[in-house]
Amino acid sequence: MQGISSDDLVPQLLRLIPEVYPFMEEKAEREDLAAAQVTHWDKIDLTPMNFLSDVLVYPLFKPLMKAPEIGEDAEDLLKRCFEFIEALEEDPTGVLVTTAYFSFVEFFLESREVLERAFQFAWPKTRAEMLSMLRGWNIPVDPAWEGPAGEML
Repeated sequence: MQGISSDDLVPQLLRLIPEVYPFMEEKAEREDLAAAQVTHWDKIDLTPMNFLSDVLVYPLFKPLMKAPEIGEDAEDLLKRCFEFIEALEEDPTGVLVTTAYFSFVEFFLESREVLERAFQFAWPKTRAEMLSMLRGWNIPVDPAWEGPAGEML
């Protein structure tokens, strides 16, 4: 997985998760722009974290992570979301690592079910960040979470 930098955030997000387009379109319209004009997150938001919250995290990602069951399409979307999260974790400038943590990883503490689902899809850097977070909060780590997820192979 190649890291995503702040400058590549919008094009890489659209490439990996085109389902965000309607939400980008909605945000762009509020700024009197067409979605195609949004080539960088700062055209429609103050921070990458706010941008991702509005176009990915709240409308798509969190509802899927909280869903009691997910179908094949939802599973595919989650796989791509976790690929995107991993790319944020590998930002060569380090700027988006914090965005990944506060937009995605910290949310995994919401419930045991969300945490279990996250470990099902997490890639290596994201998995390491999750384990570090759990240990930092003195939350017991299930031994099954220590190994690589099947989706990463």
